Formats: sequence, C-alpha cells, structure tokens
Amino acid sequence: MDSTNNAQLTTNTEPAIIEVYRISRYVGMLCACKVYLDDTEIGRISNGDKQRFEVPLGLHEIRIKMNWSFLKSRPFSFKINNGDFIRLRFDFTFGGFATITSWWMVKAIFSGGKVIKIEQY
Repeated sequence: MDSTNNAQLTTNTEPAIIEVYRISRYVGMLCACKVYLDDTEIGRISNGDKQRFEVPLGLHEIRIKMNWSFLKSRPFSFKINNGDFIRLRFDFTFGGFATITSWWMVKAIFSGGKVIKIEQY
C-alpha cells in the first residue's frame, strides 16, 4: 500500500476592505452618492455616512457619482493586498461661499461635472 500523505495547501487569506466615508455637508445632503469600483456600482452612501466594502486583491479604480446629477469624481486608483484596510473619504471641491453664490454650478460646468474629490486618509 502506498501511504502517501496528501498535504492540502491552505492559504490564510484575510479579506481586503475599503472604507468609504462621505463628509457631511449641506451641499447634496438629501442625495445619496453612488460608489463605483472598476465601473461597477457597489453601493450608495448618504450624507455623513461611511460604508465598508470587501474588494478583490489587485489594482482598482473607485469613482463617486451623485445619483441625480452629472456631478462626479475623477477616478481614484489604488492597489489592495491581502488583509489591507484602506480608508477613503470624499467631499466636494467647493466650499460654503460657492454654495451660497451658486458659483459651484459654474465650476461644475467647466470641469465636466468633476467636482467631487476622493482622498486616502
């Protein structure tokens, strides 16, 4: 009899997680923002909310888009490895003065709607 022990290769993989936080602002406070990972919608985030998403390992792009308008972010690229935890936050690129004076609309038009910024923190 052949008593060969077949050792099973077990990989101890921990999930790779991204946490996406939307800074609380008056601008767009009633609208949820859609979160896209590699051009696939993975969730929606309300004003001041944060959500965690399990993502596959590798290089990815994340984008944010307001669900009712043309306002969106530029793609944010990141690489995630086994067990990584990456925190991202997003906010509008204009402040209170632009909101009150409606200057944000001019900025949105000339930037192609890309007035949401994403950053790692």
